[in-house]
Amino acid sequence: MKRKTQLPELLAPAGDMTCLYAAVAAGADAIYVGGKRFGARAFAKNFDIDELRRAVNYCHLHGVKLYVTLNTLIEDIELREAVEYAAELYRIGVDALIVCDVGVISAIRRHIPDLELHGSTQMSVHSTDGVIAAHKMGISRVVLARESSLENIKSAVENSPSEIEVFLHGALCVCHSGQCLFSSMVGGRSGNRGECSQPCRLPYDLTDGKGCTYIKGKHLLSVCDLDLSERIGQMLDAGVTSFKIEGRLKDRVYLRNIVSH
Repeated sequence: MKRKTQLPELLAPAGDMTCLYAAVAAGADAIYVGGKRFGARAFAKNFDIDELRRAVNYCHLHGVKLYVTLNTLIEDIELREAVEYAAELYRIGVDALIVCDVGVISAIRRHIPDLELHGSTQMSVHSTDGVIAAHKMGISRVVLARESSLENIKSAVENSPSEIEVFLHGALCVCHSGQCLFSSMVGGRSGNRGECSQPCRLPYDLTDGKGCTYIKGKHLLSVCDLDLSERIGQMLDAGVTSFKIEGRLKDRVYLRNIVSH
């Protein structure tokens, strides 16, 4: 595959304004943030509407795009509020929403047809068929599942009219791109509603069920972080549109270092 001449977008997270300033200063081409509701990181500081308006103005002043997450599963009773929230974000100049709920996607496409939508990794799209299906829904960019292979990434780029975004760095979920019920089962907090308690990060004992412990106090379900910094050339050759960094719960020092790197 012939390498694209234009470099991909470098997309950084920000949990608050100080992190946003750090990411912009470090050279990010775009920033993604969450509002006070409907985001997959409910326990980040996040941004109210006034802060989002400031963030949009600051980013656009520096030639940086701003995306906002609306990537939790929505209950029926919340649908009107979610669409009204999306409309407010459109009015203040947000460049795109990162979405996952197909009902929300359909409603936004009907009521705000000009608003750009990016399919969140929470959609678990990991194949060319999935990317094409998302495009038919009105998704202009698909954030592939973090578990996607290089072959699937290449195939998605070659065979889909949608842009392709991949995670280059950050935490991985033990389940398929966050499609996990562990937190809701053991703690009553659903990751699909943005409230994951990260039980997979805790130490566990491995027993035989008869009182014999084979492994004690080990992090049996906690996977290592993703780091594709040595495979950037392969991602460039694959034709990926955007390189994404995970970490809306990280501080500004972490973001400045990772974006600069």
